[in-house]
Amino acid sequence: MSIKHKLSHDCLFSTDVEKTKFNKELCRNLIFKRLMIITLFALLLNSNYAFSNLIDDIKADMLLNEAVLLQAPDHTGWSKKANIDMGAAPRGDATPIWWQPDDKYYKSPAYWHAITPWFIIYPGTDHNAINVRVKISEIKLFILKRSSNTWEQVNIDDTDPTWQFHQSHVSPDTAHENVSRRIEPDGKVSYKLNKGLNPIHGGVRKYEIYGPDVKAVYAQLTTELIQDDPDKRDDRAEAQLLVSIGADYYPDISLRIKDYATPYTWAPAVAASRFALVKRSPRVHHMATIDPPGPIKNNGSILPDTRKVISITEFEINPPITEQNPSEP
Repeated sequence: MSIKHKLSHDCLFSTDVEKTKFNKELCRNLIFKRLMIITLFALLLNSNYAFSNLIDDIKADMLLNEAVLLQAPDHTGWSKKANIDMGAAPRGDATPIWWQPDDKYYKSPAYWHAITPWFIIYPGTDHNAINVRVKISEIKLFILKRSSNTWEQVNIDDTDPTWQFHQSHVSPDTAHENVSRRIEPDGKVSYKLNKGLNPIHGGVRKYEIYGPDVKAVYAQLTTELIQDDPDKRDDRAEAQLLVSIGADYYPDISLRIKDYATPYTWAPAVAASRFALVKRSPRVHHMATIDPPGPIKNNGSILPDTRKVISITEFEINPPITEQNPSEP
């Protein structure tokens, strides 16, 4: 696209001392309007470029992990990449074939009607820092509604973590310890790994949804690597901490895992992003039920994988309200 601007010779270089005040004002207005057009055009180009970068970030966060996780189980998909399990299908027949709860009702086509976003902080194999914490903030969960084809934020009133516990990976003997949670001067929540380097799993409360109206799910959160004690050596350059954001459905908001998943202590996720590095400057992490990449593989669910995602093209045309990755130094 090109913009041509050609001002008259009289406007810019008039030597006519009799030029009226009206004509001078007209020339100034013409120059101002054309400068405004150029400025707006530049802003439009920058906006399109920024949106393209944002979509690239979202797609990347649904691919391979950015580093190798410390002592993560080899047989799991999440230890290597993002994954989509139930996807945009909150119903029992969207669960993987290998998830077989005692109560077979929860494997039926019956819809589930609750959801919660979560995160995991995990150390990488090259993590050697001891004076670091991870800020977690702005947890946001969106659902694309079939009835209106519009996105709705599920947790407007609850974007900071409200629960957390250690996972047993890396050091099972220290998983029972209380999680080091701290409120920072800016009001944001931060976490510090224990000496056993147990991953930290946390999130916000469950929210009611209408299962049949779910067409897609998108979630994001912001992380930042900070010092635990500013008076001690800054060893953030030696840190390798990664975060994944995901979400879980529940059949009903009042149910707990043990109420329906027995003999399991967990249920398949909606989806989970790759494990991406936490950096010194704020970074936004994304999870989306989009194809590509779609599910890692067909996990044997009765419901076809195609029912669990929307195309990346549809996502780009009708994106949720999102924020950019802040610029890094």
